[in-house]
Amino acid sequence: MRRFFVPPDLLAGREVNLPPELARRLATVLRLKRGDRLVLADGAGRDYEVELTAVSPRSATAAVVAERPSPPEPSLELVLYQSLIRTQRFELVLEKGTELGVSRFVPLLSGRARVRMPDAAGEGGSQRLQRWRRIVTEAAEQSGRGRVPAIEPPSLFEDAVRSASGLLLLPWEGERSQGLRSYLRSLGDRPLAASLFIGPEGGFAEDEVRLAREAGCVPISLGPRILRSETAGIVAAALVMHELGEMGG
Repeated sequence: MRRFFVPPDLLAGREVNLPPELARRLATVLRLKRGDRLVLADGAGRDYEVELTAVSPRSATAAVVAERPSPPEPSLELVLYQSLIRTQRFELVLEKGTELGVSRFVPLLSGRARVRMPDAAGEGGSQRLQRWRRIVTEAAEQSGRGRVPAIEPPSLFEDAVRSASGLLLLPWEGERSQGLRSYLRSLGDRPLAASLFIGPEGGFAEDEVRLAREAGCVPISLGPRILRSETAGIVAAALVMHELGEMGG
């Protein structure tokens, strides 16, 4: 059954009035009809199986027929600080990072970034954030996540490294001696949280790497090949989740 996130307050009773946008999608895109079933997730740990009682492009109602816990979220809280890159590539990181289990995304503004975020308070920034939230929501629905990852406002690199928590990892092409996998396997205790900093297309500048080291970041290598920023973000997130037991042990 298809699964969708809805505001928790809509699921307070046994009858559910679905949001207009979801009703339009069910009626015109998925062409569902009365009697079809789907799953509504409240994003707070509960899934509700419902049966549609009425469907039109403008409205839809459903009756709750079963309730169960949502799929478990990763025990590792992974925050991906992804440098801003071209729109389609950044959105690919959001989608795939959500599927992999990233808990939170922070768009990163670093010195060599060739893309700048529109003012978050302005119309362009607001529209982009709304699109990004829609992308992670749909990816969370598709991948069976128990909640939708958060997307925070863009952060300057120096502010991000100083405020990040958990294990701080900095994939960097200048690092030659310490690989990500070997470093993670050398840890005595499994961390509960990790922050992953991914550079822009031009890579991190030397002064940024120095600042990151001072803040407690560990520079690591992803191998001998130079990866695009979006590839590095997806690969590094997958390796961290795998090595720390979140992808099949």
